[in-house]
Amino acid sequence: MDLDTRCIPLGHIQTYFDMRQSLVLEADWLERHTQLALPNPHELFECITGIDQRDFYRNASIDYQPGDTGCFISARQVLALVDQAVSALQMPYLGLAMGNLMTVSHHGMAGVAAVTQTTLRNCIDVVCRFCEELFPPLEMSARIDADEGRFIVSENISLAPHTQFFHELNMVSFYNIFLQLIGNPAAAKRVEFSYPEPAWGHIYRRYFRCPVLFDQPETAIVGAASLAHFELPLANRLMAMAAEKSLYENIPTRAMRLLPLRLRRLLVRYYGAFPSLENAASELGMSGRTMRRRLAEDGTSYQQELDLVRQKLARQYFARGGHSVTELALMLGFADSSAFAKAFRRWTGKSPTEFLEQRQN
Repeated sequence: MDLDTRCIPLGHIQTYFDMRQSLVLEADWLERHTQLALPNPHELFECITGIDQRDFYRNASIDYQPGDTGCFISARQVLALVDQAVSALQMPYLGLAMGNLMTVSHHGMAGVAAVTQTTLRNCIDVVCRFCEELFPPLEMSARIDADEGRFIVSENISLAPHTQFFHELNMVSFYNIFLQLIGNPAAAKRVEFSYPEPAWGHIYRRYFRCPVLFDQPETAIVGAASLAHFELPLANRLMAMAAEKSLYENIPTRAMRLLPLRLRRLLVRYYGAFPSLENAASELGMSGRTMRRRLAEDGTSYQQELDLVRQKLARQYFARGGHSVTELALMLGFADSSAFAKAFRRWTGKSPTEFLEQRQN
């Protein structure tokens, strides 16, 4: 999968950009509660409504036809949509504003299926699975470390220059929904972002009622591990099943058939003893030659996918409090810590030691 792989249902993306009137109200609120110089709300509304919907999609090379539920678009096309919106609205922090507006209803049947699960952990597992299908460039996952549970957002492919937009939108949206389900504003201990604090970092603290940390190993909402067993107030198994059935009937998906994603899931299962290309191909029902060809068609290779998995597992190791570079190098299959350190600097721009020191500070 690369920026040009058409694997994102257009019907899912349309939900994100169908909030024009609400964005005006959100911008007005920000102007009154921050030091930002924003466009006049009335001018802003004219700016938003002045973008013809057909032109909006056409400018991103999307052949938009009203009512077309079978159209798939690429991450590059989604980035073009975001770029138009950010530029037209003059809001580099647009992800925060949009995320704050997104309720369960904005997530459609996926939202209904998630909030009607039995426990918070079940809810998060469903959210992660839907992300795999509806927006595969991003990955959502859950992890419980000692006394803390983490809801993690990461990239399967780089969404630069709008990485922050996608992290902001999803973190604010799911932060609000989780707190509404739990009914306790103190349930989230902190939120962490894997990038440096942007110029509008102070606005983050308007949306999150808990400590906000930047330059962390991963982007995550952190709460008590015990919350995983919290019984959701809207739990309804039949409704959850019906909502998920309706979702897949109305929005087709194809992400589960993407070979790079299938390979990554396989490699993660072999943490510490990664299979060779030939063995991985055999487990996925094909020859090594076929796997090489199909990965190349998707703009990637076995080594690139292995490096992405190693980078993810390294970040998780440090996020869990691990500190032995030698131990981690061996766990990830490197010949020695020097080879791992070289690869880690290529991934992050920092040595493992620098990365650890930054986290401790």
